[in-house]
Amino acid sequence: MRNAFLIILTFLYSASYAQLDVDNFTSDKVNATGVWKSIGDGYLLKIDPTVITLYSYTNKYCYKEQNDYVIDLLNNSSTLQLNPTKDTLSVYLQDFGEKTKTLQDRKRFYKLNSLPQNCAALTAAQQNDSEYLFELFWSTLKENYAFAKERNLDWEQIYKNYRPKITSKTSKKDLFNLFGEIVTQTKDQHTKIISKEDGTRQYSGVPTALRLEEVFKQQDSTKNFNDFISLFFKTNYENISNDLLQGNGNKVANGKIEWGSVTPDIGYIHLHSLTGFASNSLSRKQHLDTLNFYMTQIMKSFQYKKAIIVDVSFNFGGYDAAGLTISGYFTARPTPVYTKYIFQNGSFYKGTEFIVTPSATHQFTKPVYVLTSDISRSAAESFVMQMKSLPNVQVVGTNTLGILSDMLGKSIGDYYLTLSNEKYLTPSGKSYEVKGVDVDIKLPVFPKDNMFNGHRDAVSQIIKIIEKK
Repeated sequence: MRNAFLIILTFLYSASYAQLDVDNFTSDKVNATGVWKSIGDGYLLKIDPTVITLYSYTNKYCYKEQNDYVIDLLNNSSTLQLNPTKDTLSVYLQDFGEKTKTLQDRKRFYKLNSLPQNCAALTAAQQNDSEYLFELFWSTLKENYAFAKERNLDWEQIYKNYRPKITSKTSKKDLFNLFGEIVTQTKDQHTKIISKEDGTRQYSGVPTALRLEEVFKQQDSTKNFNDFISLFFKTNYENISNDLLQGNGNKVANGKIEWGSVTPDIGYIHLHSLTGFASNSLSRKQHLDTLNFYMTQIMKSFQYKKAIIVDVSFNFGGYDAAGLTISGYFTARPTPVYTKYIFQNGSFYKGTEFIVTPSATHQFTKPVYVLTSDISRSAAESFVMQMKSLPNVQVVGTNTLGILSDMLGKSIGDYYLTLSNEKYLTPSGKSYEVKGVDVDIKLPVFPKDNMFNGHRDAVSQIIKIIEKK
């Protein structure tokens, strides 16, 4: 009944929001004072005139969150929008100025009369109770992880396998290791457990990494696998700078973008990351301003090219707003690309619909080829989804990794859990989670017999494809 009730709420609130002029909403804590329950995400907000307090809840538990990142955003950069009836609330966590509402999720909440009685900070006894923390950890995963079916996870069986191993005498380190075993079973790099003392536990079996490990074992010149990994990236990055761009490339945006010409007619943009475009001391809006500055320069330089290669085959992600900003330079018309759906307690709730909006300065609508690999992950994958929706774009290479969902963060006592709780659906209803965004032209990027130069050769193949056309 509870799930059915939330589905009805979601439908009603979606309809009411669609009829509102969001520019007329209020944005201050005073008008939003009260208690608010999220649709999806498992959060509660207690809003006072001067501070917002964050709580997490499951069916059984409710506790004061220690997610410092989200708490800081709520109190220092978020925009609150209360609808005219004052019973529903939208929260935008980042400040993007005039693009605050178009570059990020709208977190939706509905009003409660009061904070549930069981909502409180965890006691010292609870924070040191391994049995209590395991129950909280397991219920948080079970109620919020969106891809149990796709990942072949049976939460009840996992509980039966691990609960007997936990007693009141289980040490914190042993508990953390057991948590690590469970999150690793998801084979999802966005689902991980973090401890200040013991580091991070998560799945690491990426296909390219596994192939690289095989190649490492077949040689003896480099003794340490981490050194071999470093050599792999160093060689490939040098291939971009020295071979593909022939030493004439430009590294900009805090080194996150390298661009230049691979032939007189073909431009090349290597997007190393979708975050960190400027100093960490600057706001995310300033980072996007920096990104726009350089993208405008690049597009102006490339305006007479007959094609552009956009390379995200080494891109570990960042945030969707960066991808939406870049993709806007490759379309002349607004294009719906995906809608986020938030999972909770067995149901998905419709979230924000995202649209690629054309850049106000330069728009390149001639052929674009996006190079991908299984190293391309997270926000790099949503960027590929954005680009794939544009009629002048073809995706080349191999499927992306398949971890598109944002990471929902939950404190579990002294531990910190992240998990995938969102599904990105294209306008036609397609999801790329788990299997990755597929390509239009299959091309090996990191083949086992050519790990160190396969990427360079893949770009050369794309150049040949363009020249043939």
